[in-house]
Amino acid sequence: MSGRLALSPLLLLLAQTALAQELNNFQALYDESSVRTRTLTIQLETADNDIRFSVALLDNETGFEARHEFEAPVPEMPVPFQFEQRNICGASVILLTVDYPWRHDWPQVVRILDTYAFRGSDFAFIDVAAGALTDIALLDRSQVEAEDMAMQPPILVECISDSGGIPFRFEMKTRD
Repeated sequence: MSGRLALSPLLLLLAQTALAQELNNFQALYDESSVRTRTLTIQLETADNDIRFSVALLDNETGFEARHEFEAPVPEMPVPFQFEQRNICGASVILLTVDYPWRHDWPQVVRILDTYAFRGSDFAFIDVAAGALTDIALLDRSQVEAEDMAMQPPILVECISDSGGIPFRFEMKTRD
């Protein structure tokens, strides 16, 4: 009996260690220009001029890298704000929301957030949407009942059945 009791704390410690390692695999670390996980690094950098920036995605395990350039709605360099990996419309997708900081405190200026979507397998850019990740309904808009549409966030994901093209696109909800 005492042998079993002595083993229980050891098993509990091993289970806690395994859980901590699993949580560490999904932990995202942010700084001013990048977000890092155990398997992925995303770096934001200025491009050739002040109104463009690039997003570089690096698979830390294989070394595979892809870079994409985007227009910035403001001249300030965006910073990573939120990051999520999901399976959307049958595709592994990396969603990166960036925050465009302002160099002033004008109360009439609202915060600008853009969400960029990349295919998880090859880091190919898929689509872009304005708004925080939490404001995107990650569901097929064709599955939303008309009476439930008013409760959905302002940005919807529409699944596309074209197997050779993009798996989905973001779309702003209209007031139908």
